[in-house]
Amino acid sequence: MIIGILGAGKMAQMLVPKLVSAGHRVILSNSRGPASLEALVEQLGPGVSAAESTQMLVDADLVFLATPWEKTAAAVAAAGSWTGKTVIDTTNNRRGPRPVDLIDIGSRGSSEIVSELLPGAQVVKSFNYEPIPVFAAGLPPEGDSGAVFFSGDDASAKAKVAELIRDIGGEPIDAGTLAEGGKLHGMGGPLSLKLSLLPPKEARALLAAARLA
Repeated sequence: MIIGILGAGKMAQMLVPKLVSAGHRVILSNSRGPASLEALVEQLGPGVSAAESTQMLVDADLVFLATPWEKTAAAVAAAGSWTGKTVIDTTNNRRGPRPVDLIDIGSRGSSEIVSELLPGAQVVKSFNYEPIPVFAAGLPPEGDSGAVFFSGDDASAKAKVAELIRDIGGEPIDAGTLAEGGKLHGMGGPLSLKLSLLPPKEARALLAAARLA
């Protein structure tokens, strides 16, 4: 696939080598334009290019949303129409890792809000519930590990995301709908901050326990 990434920070830089190794092409975009990404694209090597977010969105088969929370609304609006796109939302309503960095969004999950910003898109939440280095080290996994939680409302979009997780060495674990699962593996939820990617059996047991809590 052609994978677009909106945002070119640590999340994007962790994902790109894994996606390229799996045979996908990657288009990076950010708010400052492709010229600002030339050095990074050169560093990341073949299979990676940069484009304006509007062009990235047209060309991509699937898009990772990897923007800081407070810049997300403006970034997705500037990219154009998201209708028909499968979007993996990696964002969290945080400014940083500390408890005081949490941004109050009320009772809804963060991806429910993101979904409203992307009318016509199929949003799947994933890659959000552990620090980025955990995903970097755990995909592909060493031994019996590498479970990756995801959640969403559209079956075809979830199937596409599950396939992509397998492509980069993970075992996809469906946590349910965007509202239910998104809260379970939102940062601070019962599926988050284990500081390693779990074995699939353990991940499924943890999910079952979280649903009963």
